[in-house]
Amino acid sequence: MPQPTVHILLATYNGGRFLAEQLSSIARQTHTAWTLTVSDDGSTDDTLDIVAQFAEQVSQPITVLTGPCQGSSTRNFFHLIQHAQARSPSDLFAFCDQDDVWLDYKLARAAAWHLENSKNPVRLYCSRTQFVDEQLKPIGLSPGIQRAPTFGNALVQNIASGNTMVMSQAVLMAQKKVQPEHSVWHDWTTYLVATALGGQVWFDNHVGVSYRQHARNVIGSNNGVIAQVKRLKPLATGRFRQWTDAGLAAVKDLETLPTPSALDICHQFAMIRSNPFIWRRLMAWRKTGIRRQTIGSNLSLAFGLMLSLV
Repeated sequence: MPQPTVHILLATYNGGRFLAEQLSSIARQTHTAWTLTVSDDGSTDDTLDIVAQFAEQVSQPITVLTGPCQGSSTRNFFHLIQHAQARSPSDLFAFCDQDDVWLDYKLARAAAWHLENSKNPVRLYCSRTQFVDEQLKPIGLSPGIQRAPTFGNALVQNIASGNTMVMSQAVLMAQKKVQPEHSVWHDWTTYLVATALGGQVWFDNHVGVSYRQHARNVIGSNNGVIAQVKRLKPLATGRFRQWTDAGLAAVKDLETLPTPSALDICHQFAMIRSNPFIWRRLMAWRKTGIRRQTIGSNLSLAFGLMLSLV
């Protein structure tokens, strides 16, 4: 069976400092059937020159788009989603950040999993990452998952970084229906869409990406006590409630694509959030499958529901 083509979607903005290393890691992939589409959001450094030099060094097709220039990496990735086109039903699509380094087998592992599960058209692969410093020195691992990927989880939490995600054509096509303003982050929306459609989501415990941590990271590491404390701020300021509103709106954007189960969970969650009685909100939530991955994060979810902050 021929290798599926993986269309790599790379969002860039003034990424010249680390971009060459990322592109070199793409060139080293053992899965060689790939294309690269770059959406540049108005870089003023040597980003586009580095891409042009790379295009001369490889035989795979490379396309450069002018990004939306709205100062948002999520909007830039949605620009890539809107322009991405499949050439074959087996084609796959992979998000790519400008400052990471991919392990040589990253695409090969993802493509192999997709081939093994090709009977289900809606598929999303993701994996753990190795956190590294600016010099690529390992400084930790991203957490694994404790609960199976589900729509009830996706409504209130993302489980993986976009730089590890490789999706089937069905997931990409569905994402085209989502309004960018209804996406908190492109990777969270991808997880939400895949599970809303009843798709198969695989979280690979093997590391596929060296995830560089530096001052300009949009998200960065989620490990440690400091990161746990930082995650309380969106809850306390009401931002998480806005995120939940966005997620529910994104599901609505999918029109008839979500499964009856996903729509029922959305209805349940909307009723819980609007219930004026704290105890009834908690009791109703306990009967649903709307859960985060850990005990601590579920306690914060319960707390947020009590105070109408989710």
